[in-house]
Amino acid sequence: MMKTHVLETSSAEWLEVLARCRHDSHHLPGWQQAAEQAGGGKAFGVHVTDGSHVLFIPLLRRDIGGSDWDASSAYGYPGPLVSDGAPGPFADAALSAAMDLLRENGCVSCFVRLNPIINAQWRSSVGTLVEHGMTVSIDLSKSEADHWRETVRGHRREISEAMRAGVTVRLDETLETLPHFIGLYNASMDRLHASEFLFFNDAYHYTLARSLGDRFRLFVAEEDGIIIGALTVTVSGAAGIMQGNLTGVDARYRHRQPGKIMLHAIRQWGRERGLRYFHLGGGLGGSAEDSLFRFKRGFSQDTHVFRTQRVVLDPGKYLELCGGVSSALGELGGYFPAYRKT
Repeated sequence: MMKTHVLETSSAEWLEVLARCRHDSHHLPGWQQAAEQAGGGKAFGVHVTDGSHVLFIPLLRRDIGGSDWDASSAYGYPGPLVSDGAPGPFADAALSAAMDLLRENGCVSCFVRLNPIINAQWRSSVGTLVEHGMTVSIDLSKSEADHWRETVRGHRREISEAMRAGVTVRLDETLETLPHFIGLYNASMDRLHASEFLFFNDAYHYTLARSLGDRFRLFVAEEDGIIIGALTVTVSGAAGIMQGNLTGVDARYRHRQPGKIMLHAIRQWGRERGLRYFHLGGGLGGSAEDSLFRFKRGFSQDTHVFRTQRVVLDPGKYLELCGGVSSALGELGGYFPAYRKT
């Protein structure tokens, strides 16, 4: 018999559950707390167990209006987790139980961002699974020579030019440059006319740094003592996964390509620490055609499929929120939930 209950991010049980599952930094309570600080909703987790195995899903509760609400994954890849050794049918049965709990508490729909590495073999008959495109990772078990050989010629040339110009990359152990990074990141997003989804308030960055501790790392690129770029990563040592997070570049030094020399230095840092993956993510909106994806693909040919899972828990309310358009329930592969599309 399945038992389900909700966990708060402050619960010690959250970490106890993670200890039973292969997980990423995006599943940590600190990652969810940062998303909450950024206005993403109220963070919580759904824990399901049959007494032997567990399923766990971190989510954000987002108000719709009145007593209506829906659930969504935080920014990143905090997909569902299943304890090691769980039999195949368990995941679907446990996920159904998790959705039942949400439905009983008034949730209209649930949107889950799967983890391209941890959820690579995830198959589910609950709701609708949608493929969005590819993400890129660097295999850190390969040698330095292999990494350099697999880097495209243009990236190699620009990294070498930056090095000859005296650009260096260092890990900021004390995070004293975090305010500078925030400024660079915000300016970069303004310059790129990024969507609102990619802007975060200061509380997000500071909560992430404080809550994740040494799982949060900040690297800076400098030339003549001037910070020309900065990049944050998260590290899950147990899973061997390093996730590229956010990057900021000083527009005056774009010709130095600080993003490229930082990724080159960070993959070396991860390789020296015995990590397995440096996950760079994908293109904007999951695109495999845009310049961001091509930039990342220039470091590695290793790719993963990014998928999301969509579940309508209250069809009547969902249709009502969609203005009574009956086709809304048959079009779950587009923007979801459809009633949140502006």
